[in-house]
Amino acid sequence: MDIRILLVDDDHLVRESLGIIFSAEPDISIIGHAESGEDAVQFVRTHELDMVLMDIQMPGMDGITATEIIHTEYPGIRIIMLTTFHDYQSIHRSLQAGASGYILKSDDTGKQIMTIRSVHAGLPVISEQALHSYSDPVKNEALSPRENEILMHVAQGLSNKEISARLFISEGTVRNAISVILEKLHLRDRTQLAIHYWQNKALKE
Repeated sequence: MDIRILLVDDDHLVRESLGIIFSAEPDISIIGHAESGEDAVQFVRTHELDMVLMDIQMPGMDGITATEIIHTEYPGIRIIMLTTFHDYQSIHRSLQAGASGYILKSDDTGKQIMTIRSVHAGLPVISEQALHSYSDPVKNEALSPRENEILMHVAQGLSNKEISARLFISEGTVRNAISVILEKLHLRDRTQLAIHYWQNKALKE
């Protein structure tokens, strides 16, 4: 089944070029374009779709405000921020608004497409380049050193398989650890874990 996507950007050339690139994938369909936050909200209210690729800075309603509205009204729609901004505030505000992914226009196409598929599958993903300035781990006193390490990797958008390979432990161990982390922190899912991690990082900077 195709991933039905709304592409939101105030630059016509960006919308057209990304639309052509992404539509070439067999499992991705760009079903609409919007050039502002207002247009994006209206489109979502009148069409069936799975995902929004959302720019941040646009005339009128910005992408973060539009993300919050869409996420509140249609929590089943995944939203990925696709932007040039990789400062902490932009990432933090986007995650708080309900974004499940954060990638940069400068990321290569393969990474952008991988992010679309990962987020559609339920894995929050943040661009490595966007995270570059915020790579120092945040320690949570309630968690063990290994659990803190796993939490950091979850916040960076790694899958259980990727965490398993990086830490040389089994995927089952990763799954169990994430369940324990969720219980200890009284959180529901991986997206909330990512938000928790970056909120704590903001408090310590």
